[in-house]
Amino acid sequence: MTVDHAASVIAVIARLRDKGYRITAQRQAMIAQLVESGQALSAFEIWEKLKVRYQDISLDTVYRNLHVLVDLEALTPINALGKESVRYELVDTSHHHHIVCVKCGQTQCIEYCPVDPRLMLVLQTHGYELVRHNLELFGVCRQCNPS
Repeated sequence: MTVDHAASVIAVIARLRDKGYRITAQRQAMIAQLVESGQALSAFEIWEKLKVRYQDISLDTVYRNLHVLVDLEALTPINALGKESVRYELVDTSHHHHIVCVKCGQTQCIEYCPVDPRLMLVLQTHGYELVRHNLELFGVCRQCNPS
């Protein structure tokens, strides 16, 4: 694990501890798996990787922990299509969006925000203050559509 990865794991664990959550070995391993993967993972993918080391971990346990981490804003859920309809990515400091392959579920980051600033004016006109937004685009990746 690199120094940056270790710092990310420590930051998420500190957030959990501050909110009064127990820091279990399984929870730590799950956070480390998300950090080390460097990509968005589905609950099933996380479970598959963790059950090698923790044979008794259930998919329900993974889902419960994912929901806790999303509520703490440590993870961002990325909505996809298909049987693995949500993938999870660690929140980092750069605001970005995603494009998701509708066939395999692979996600790629869009490293800027394409939301038109005029939208902010519309929201303000209607009395809204934007707290967050999420934009996901859906397409077919090169591996699934090599033409």
